[in-house]
Amino acid sequence: MTTAAHVKRAMLPLLQRHPDLALIGRMLVLTPVRNVLSFICIDRRSNPNIFVVDTAVTLSFLRLTNWPLSGGRLLYIHQRMWDIRDPESIELLRNMIEEALPELRQINSIDDYIHHRINDPENSRYFVRNHGLRAIAALANGDLKMATAFIDEGIASGLLDRTPDYYPALIACNRAALLKNLHERQAFTIKNLKLEKYWEPTPFPLELPVDKTLSD
Repeated sequence: MTTAAHVKRAMLPLLQRHPDLALIGRMLVLTPVRNVLSFICIDRRSNPNIFVVDTAVTLSFLRLTNWPLSGGRLLYIHQRMWDIRDPESIELLRNMIEEALPELRQINSIDDYIHHRINDPENSRYFVRNHGLRAIAALANGDLKMATAFIDEGIASGLLDRTPDYYPALIACNRAALLKNLHERQAFTIKNLKLEKYWEPTPFPLELPVDKTLSD
């Protein structure tokens, strides 16, 4: 059975070669974790010896209760399975993960994340239609007008069934309340996913002087 211990043994050479990688259960996480969270999920299949591997990129301030497999891609070789019993398979997988790391390492800021999601053919369709995700990304990025527009458009189109909890503060342009909400969301994610050891607090662009606000 592909247990977390099996995953750790299989990924040990990568952990030794790449000091910015950390293994949390079945997740190979790029560290330090800031506003963007990038990782590689090594998950079980119904066959106890086979597993499936995905890259993923998300935002750490989404109040995450689990590891969302979005913003990335499936790592696979046509007509081949990742088999814990097959050393050649594991070595091929390690090589494929190493080939994926440079792209993940380039996604550091919220702007990088947005650019990646919009321009990635495998993920752009979901991201473009996810008004809630685009709104909170715009909010953290300091663009309150755009955040409001995404929410209003989402409600009008039926893509959002309710306004988010930070909407009253957004309409009031209450930056202190908005930052408090973002920090609480982020703290929840960091604790819930056990990322405390790898967490590096980074200011949101909203915390910095910006021109793109409703108060312009």
